[in-house]
Amino acid sequence: RFVFSSVRLLCTSIPSCGPQRSGSVGNRPPRPHIAPHTMPGEILQGDAGTQVKDRPPAQDGFGRIPSTESKELSGPGSSKTASSKSRKSSKERSREERSREDWSPNRERQERIDRRIRRAKRGTRSELSISRGDWTKRGYAKSTLLSSTEGLVDEFPRIHVDDVSLEEFIERFEKPRQPVVILGLTDAWPANEKWEFSKLVKQYSSHKFKVGSDDDGYAVRLKLKYYLHYLKTQAPKDDSPLYIFDGTFADRKTSKGLFKDYTMPKYFAEDLFQHVGEKRRPPHRWIVWGPARSGSSLHIDPLATGAWNALLKGTKRWVLFPPGVPRCHVKPKLDDGEGTSEAVAWFTKIYPRTKQPDWPTAKPQDLIQRAGETVFVPNGWWHAVLNIEDSIAVTQNFCNSSNFDRVWMHTKRSRPRMASKWLSRLRQVRPDLGERADAIGSDYECSASSPSSSSSSSSSDSDSDSSSSEDEATAPPTTKAAAAVQTDGPHH
Repeated sequence: RFVFSSVRLLCTSIPSCGPQRSGSVGNRPPRPHIAPHTMPGEILQGDAGTQVKDRPPAQDGFGRIPSTESKELSGPGSSKTASSKSRKSSKERSREERSREDWSPNRERQERIDRRIRRAKRGTRSELSISRGDWTKRGYAKSTLLSSTEGLVDEFPRIHVDDVSLEEFIERFEKPRQPVVILGLTDAWPANEKWEFSKLVKQYSSHKFKVGSDDDGYAVRLKLKYYLHYLKTQAPKDDSPLYIFDGTFADRKTSKGLFKDYTMPKYFAEDLFQHVGEKRRPPHRWIVWGPARSGSSLHIDPLATGAWNALLKGTKRWVLFPPGVPRCHVKPKLDDGEGTSEAVAWFTKIYPRTKQPDWPTAKPQDLIQRAGETVFVPNGWWHAVLNIEDSIAVTQNFCNSSNFDRVWMHTKRSRPRMASKWLSRLRQVRPDLGERADAIGSDYECSASSPSSSSSSSSSDSDSDSSSSEDEATAPPTTKAAAAVQTDGPHH
């Protein structure tokens, strides 16, 4: 109070403190409006009278703001206060808008993503028009036949890796060519934790994974961040969604880390194709990631190789036919404009026929693969695979001592130059296999065209689609079929 009284007294005694207002009493100058806690040095001059700097509103002893303090001052200070409030509100609005943009892509970015996806779609399925809705016209997304495993009977044997030795596995399953589901092979893999789309996108967001081949046989690739956007926005409606089946992930700098996330199962560790050389050997390993209704149509693995498929996330539905089943029955040519090249088409059009009483050949065998299970497919077995839900898996084809004879026969016939170099190397590192190859050669010439060699004739059709001559391996492919030869394989 003493300070305030001193200030007032000082102001009244100095004439230059401010101009006299009209209507003042006598010659007494008007008392300036001084906010509580204002120091003498903070009194300002203004054209409309004495004013003070902006300060937080004063409070009484109970923390309340007196009504007199909430009134706006006259003169330029009032417009300054109003403009500061408007600036504050505009800043708050812009901050909120930026926050919303952080959670959802802006319009320009959204259009860029859509262009990338449309380009990938046109590349992989040029016969389908996006604008006319050809990707959704079949209505497969609404089919209960493709989304349920109800009523399917899975009678394939299941074993645990800790209970069956390598020697026993060869005798019980590899030599008799008996498919089996193996448990426990993936339990210790780092991929169990790392291979989730929410985690993969953090490390491989900008890596371009293969989602198909164009009409000229070249790979169609899409960044993982764009593919995951596709999974959320378009894949739920597409009849046969885009499917990542990349066979070069272990060789590319930005994705080779995936190869370190799993180890080779003990039953399939022997790799005789390694003696061909990495540049010459056929494609043999793939990561296969995709949503519901993606998968692989009916096929036999190339060059009479065996295969294993380890599922880490999701559920897969398999249909298998034993060796010797004629191709004309299980994969007939259809004149409906769609064919059976897509998994959804085969499961929708051909599979129901197999349940009819007049089905002319062996009945299909159903298998349901769940996360943590590894399926072993021996050479010569027809198989089709359909993802029931979003699935993440890795698969590999192999040639070992158990299936070497059949693999050698098919390799010698379809890839003679590679077979010649392979044999030269085997004679150095595996003389026993070199002798077997020489013995098989003479027998093969006599029996190759025999109807009794059913496994050879069955897989030869697949070989024509999945393996190429040596000349094709050194030149760019000119057709989509030729591209499948070099880069595609069993996409389970």
